Amino acid sequence: MRRWLKRTALALLAALALLSFVVVVTPQGRTSAKTAGLVLQVVPGFPVKPLGWFTDEPVRTAVVYPAGSRTAEADIYRIPDRKQRAALVLFLGVNPAGRDDERLVNLASALARAGFVVLVPWSENMAAKRVSPADVELLIAAFEYLTALPGVDRTRIGGAGFCIGSSLLVVAASDPRISADVSFINFFSGFFDGRDYIKQFAAQRTFYDGTEEPWVPDRLTTEVFTLLLIESLSLPSERDALDGHFTGGRPLSESEVRALSSEAQAVHGLLSGTTLEEAEALLREVPQRLLDAVDALSPSKHLDGLSARLLIMHDREDALAPVEESRRLADAMAARGDVRYTEFSFFSHVDPGEGVGTIGLVTESFKLYRHLYTVIREAG
Repeated sequence: MRRWLKRTALALLAALALLSFVVVVTPQGRTSAKTAGLVLQVVPGFPVKPLGWFTDEPVRTAVVYPAGSRTAEADIYRIPDRKQRAALVLFLGVNPAGRDDERLVNLASALARAGFVVLVPWSENMAAKRVSPADVELLIAAFEYLTALPGVDRTRIGGAGFCIGSSLLVVAASDPRISADVSFINFFSGFFDGRDYIKQFAAQRTFYDGTEEPWVPDRLTTEVFTLLLIESLSLPSERDALDGHFTGGRPLSESEVRALSSEAQAVHGLLSGTTLEEAEALLREVPQRLLDAVDALSPSKHLDGLSARLLIMHDREDALAPVEESRRLADAMAARGDVRYTEFSFFSHVDPGEGVGTIGLVTESFKLYRHLYTVIREAG
């Protein structure tokens, strides 16, 4: 019975997608069709992928572009025609899987089929699980490069980010060199304030609107913060001692901890686990270079320069970045009124449909459809 219900639900949604494809005589109809096709393309379990029926195969091209004093690598996905198209910088953030990851290729290709020229920058820092303000410059340069490409409509430039990548996109889009050129950012499961993110990681508790909730960070989050905190220390001996303890399993005695500098003791305390209140105090003792870097990556410090519309997505059970971070970002943007916020209950961080029943899959897919409609509308 359950299998029959699932097949029926999937068939109904597929029928809706096909109906949307018929309604192509109006811009709204075309947007609806592309959005439905995109949802069916990226959510596992749907029996049809109609975007491929009505569009040419996207072409993927590796490019090198200038980024300040260095060069950066990226992949461009686009339909091979002469049309002027909207364009999108797609940035995944920490991505150990690499640029050939099937999920990334599928998403970028689907967005190209939906009408975008898609540029996917490649960050060696993110591949190594390092977060760095240098990647903000990489993204600013990516927007500048994309805007100048032939076949790109520079009045319809946006960004779509995942996890830490979405936070860096907001910071980049706030830079005066490109802020007037970026019309929207789709922000998926990022963080609003890096200091708050560290506190919640250290305490394994989230906070929002006067309430606290337990939160168990994912292993990848732990690896990223462990690297970030330890590498902020000046003394190689202290970096080696804490790295050996937290990543190598070598015990540190109480006397060894007491012998550390105050900065290293603060890092040790944050990585050992503590309360939200104690984490706040420990952050006052960490190296200033760490706080400067975290602030440089935090949307909370850069919203005044942002012109782009924000489209925010987050899953309530996200173990890599707490949903409370996106809620605070939405609250901060509410006064401007140029924000859309959608909470989901079916993403395994950024992979849709993991462990969700039939009804949940259909319900959450419709929420995804409504959210992505706003994004696809930019493609025209």
